[in-house]
This record gives sequence, C-alpha cells and structure tokens, in this order.
Amino acid sequence: MMDYKAMVIMDLDGTILPRKGKIDERDLEVIGMLEKEKVCRVIATGRSVLSFGRTLGNDFPIDYLIFSSGAGILNWKTKELFYSRNLQSNETQGIAKKLWSEKLSFALHEPIPDNHKYFYADIDNTTPDFYFRNELYSEYAKPLENPEAEFGEACQFIIISKNNSGVHEKVKRMFSGYHVERTTSPLDGKSVWTEIFPQGISKGSGSLFLADKLDIPLSNIMAVGNDYNDITMLDWAENSFIVSGSPNELCKKYQVVGDDEKTGLCDAIYRFKKRMNIW
Repeated sequence: MMDYKAMVIMDLDGTILPRKGKIDERDLEVIGMLEKEKVCRVIATGRSVLSFGRTLGNDFPIDYLIFSSGAGILNWKTKELFYSRNLQSNETQGIAKKLWSEKLSFALHEPIPDNHKYFYADIDNTTPDFYFRNELYSEYAKPLENPEAEFGEACQFIIISKNNSGVHEKVKRMFSGYHVERTTSPLDGKSVWTEIFPQGISKGSGSLFLADKLDIPLSNIMAVGNDYNDITMLDWAENSFIVSGSPNELCKKYQVVGDDEKTGLCDAIYRFKKRMNIW
C-alpha cells in the first residue's frame, strides 16, 4: 500500500456531482493534484459500485470507494473488494415481514457484490420516485409479490417516502437494532430514502476502517458532504466541511464551503491544506 500523507473523503451526489450536471473541471484538477501529493482520494457514496461506475466511469481518478453508505469498500484502482458486510438471512426475513405488515413499500438489495440487483415490493402506492427508480434499474429490479417469500442475506432495504411524511422516523423506531439512514433522493432531489443496514454500518464506520487500514491519523483526514447520510462521516473526521445549499441544520453544525456546482471541493481542500500544512 502507498504511504499516504493524508486522506480526503468526498461525498458524491450533491457534493462534488451536481444533481443536474457534471463534476467541475477545477475539481477534477484538484483531485489529480492530490495524487501527486500522496493524498489518498476517497469517495463515500450511497451508490452501489455499478451505479458509481455507470455515472463516472470505471477509471475515475480516486484511490478507494466506500459504497452503499459503508457496507462495502473497494480498492478502486485494482477493483479489489476488501471489506463488506450484509444483513443475515434471519434479519432480512424479519425486516421484510415487518415492513409488509406495516404496508410500507420497499426495495430489498442482494448481498454485496451484487447489491445493484434488488427485489421491490409495491404495497402502498408510494412516491413517483419509487417507480422511476425501478424503471431506471429495470434490468436489475424484480417485483416481489409474496410476503412469505424466503430470503437469504441482503445488503440493505430502501423505503422511499415524501419529505415530512413521518415515514423515516417511524422506520427508525421500528428497527432500533439496526443502522437506519436517511438521505435525499439523488433522482428527484426531494424524496426521502430511508435505508436499513446492519448496526454499525455507515459512511463514518467505513471511513474509520479505511483510515486504520492505511494508518492515516485522524488529524490528517478531511471529509466533505451535503446530506444526512454524511453526518457519521462528518462527525468522525476532525476536518469536516459541508457544501452550501445543504440542509440548514447541517450548515449550522459544520464549516460551510462553496456549492456543489463549482467551488465546494476546491474550497474545502484549500482550507484543509492551509490548516494542516502537510503537503
């Protein structure tokens, strides 16, 4: 493994990748500069490996990919999977039955490394975002019509709801023994995706695992994000930044940099570099 001086962890959607655009050329330049300075470049995303590659290509210039909100970590250059964790079959069975009994539509993703494939249960005529997602990934999505179906391991569950509907809070109460994550839909930019992972799985836990693996001190690590599923990562990192336009409660808690369309990543890295003076 390379002897890195520092680590920069970047969220993808809404942070370095605008919801309706592409990564700014200046951000790409600074990402390239980091490699020359022996700074480890990490993207931490809720996307699967397939979704990430389909969006940015399989040769995007980073070193590691923390995907599915920390459920897996990939050496991006070698494509070696060196960390993954899934829900066990008994857990999957119990969660599915409970969601069905509560009449909550859900997507059930297969275990890593095939977690781009999923089953979906259309129970409660949920939001348009739910159906759009199924159309977008139609080659990987299969309908689930039997609440008594037998399941094996799974990476995660996703429940899509309208903002302020109370569904996320309800699911969080129902499954207190798991890590229940909230993120804003990368598709319509407003629906709430509630994701159920094994306890202890998050972007923060994935970042910690990787930093320990590479022996990079916490003081030499920077994280930048924009949404609720970045909170564990931002709370863990000593140098945390949030791009402007993020939810107000996050902007009040973390140092705000430029927006996701042009200056955010460059601004954060400049401040981190100036503060640490490590390269």
